Parts: sequence; structure tokens; C-alpha cells
Amino acid sequence: MEQPLVTVLVTTYNQERYIRQALDSVLAQRTDFPFEVLVSEDAGTDGTRAILQEYAARDSRIRLRLRDKNVGISRNWYEGLCAAKGEFVCTLEGDDWWLSEDKLKKQVDFLRTHPDYAAVSHRIQEIDDAGNRYNCPPSDPRLLNRDATMELFLQGVTFSCTACLVRNFFRTPDPAREAYVTANRSIADFALCMLFLDAGRVFVMDEALSAYRVAGVDAAHQNYNATTTAVQKYRDFLQVVEASRRYFRGRYPFTRCVCAGTFFPFCDRLKYGGAGAFLKEMNRMPWKAKLAFPFYFAGRCIQLAVRRLTRRGGNP
Repeated sequence: MEQPLVTVLVTTYNQERYIRQALDSVLAQRTDFPFEVLVSEDAGTDGTRAILQEYAARDSRIRLRLRDKNVGISRNWYEGLCAAKGEFVCTLEGDDWWLSEDKLKKQVDFLRTHPDYAAVSHRIQEIDDAGNRYNCPPSDPRLLNRDATMELFLQGVTFSCTACLVRNFFRTPDPAREAYVTANRSIADFALCMLFLDAGRVFVMDEALSAYRVAGVDAAHQNYNATTTAVQKYRDFLQVVEASRRYFRGRYPFTRCVCAGTFFPFCDRLKYGGAGAFLKEMNRMPWKAKLAFPFYFAGRCIQLAVRRLTRRGGNP
């Protein structure tokens, strides 16, 4: 196979129900450039590996990384990125799929014509196994057909890392970067988004080019968001923010980021129960965020109330 311009990294673990759809959506891409499909399989226990070997045997674009030991989402993802051969690299999780056969070409065309950009992302359509469609993030107009910025990201206005096509800066070994991305076993997207924004400009297309599977049909095929408790998700969030603070050594402020990442999970616990355990976890917040959160919470509540009244035409 000739040198690929793009590496599509497919990460997978116990996704035999979905991996065919993921791979088929990549192999169906219409491009005027060569690309490779690097599949990093994290030592699952179902039939995913056999399916991967079947696909690799009949398509030379597919390269497999089959692990002997499970290492978790973050390390499997990061080491896959480091093994990418392409000038550009993007990611697809094994239970998701691409909606457009022109996804790669659209993103490559953008980076080719915008050399000052580090990455280009897009919206993602949330879909369940029954085909029902839900949200299509990001929806904030400050991002759509605009640049994502570090300032917005640290306010909680995020973009999809897995939707990004990024210039491949992972080929140069960097132990500090590796420790940062893999600091939490399950969450790497926050760190990768930070790295992309730190590397240069990131554009967000106002188009849903890929699908995110909301939840699998059974416990064995559900993703992190479906199987992890709210308290554990919040604990993971605080861990990756702390890892970010250490890695960037004071270059970026994280107090508002912690407050933003605390607000909606805390509101959910007040509404649905479990506030006690969540409050205990909030004791792990950095002291600046602890001091700021009551004021942030009050301000966001007022902001949301005003927005709701405005949508109703000002009638309570």
C-alpha cells in the first residue's frame, strides 16, 4: 500500500455487534487520496477480533493492532494515534459510524486549504439502536462554522474530539504528553481537545458527518457514558482537569472549567437523587473552584431562568 495521507484510527473493545457498520462506513469513503484504517483492539472477549481479521484479510487498507492485555480506553486510543502513518489522523470508536461517504474528503480539503488550522471537527448525530435520533452536538452557535477556542472550551462550550481530523503530531515521542493523555484510564477526549486547541486553530463544521451510538442493546455492548455512574464520571472529570493543570503549568485557567463541569451533573443529582454522594465528591474540587462555585451556580440558574422566560415571550 502506498503512503497514506490519512490514518483512520478505529478503537474497539467487545463491539462485535457494531464493528462491521463502523468499518463499512470508513471503507465506503470517496477520496482522491490514499488512507489506511488502523484498528486498535483492546483485548476483548467477544467475537470482535475474528471480524477484524476477516476484514483485514480482504482489504489491504486495514492494519490491525491486537492487544494481548486490556489497557483501557485512553492508552488504547493514544498508542493508536502514535502508530498512525498518515499526515492527518482521525478517530472512530467501534460502536459508532460515519453518516457521509464524503466525510474524510470534506475534512482533508479543509485542512489542505487552511494550513494555519490544526484540526477540523463537525457535529455528531446521537442515535440509538432502534434508529431514534436525539441531540446533534455541538449546537452552540458560537461554534458552528466557526473556530472552537480555548476560552470557550474552558467555559464548557465543547466540540467533538472523535469528529476531528487533525494534523498528525503524534509521531514524535513525548513521554509528558503520553502521561497526560493516559492520566485517566477512561477519558482521553478532554486532554486531546486541549492538545488540539493548544496546537493551533480548530474549525467546527455545521454538519453532522458521523453518528454516536447512545447505548448498546445490552450491558456488554454499552459505552462509557451508559455504564458509568454520575459520581465516577465526575471523579474522572476532576482527574483529567488536574492532569491538564499540571501538563500546561499554569498557561490556562481551569477554575471556570471545573465550575462548568460541575453545574449540570450537580443539578441532575438535585433533580434525580444522589446529591449526598455527589457533594462528597465535590470536596475534591480545587479550592478556587470551591469558592467560585456558589456564585457560578447562582449566575447560571438566573441565566437559564431568563432564557426560559425569553423563549416563552416573557410570560411566567
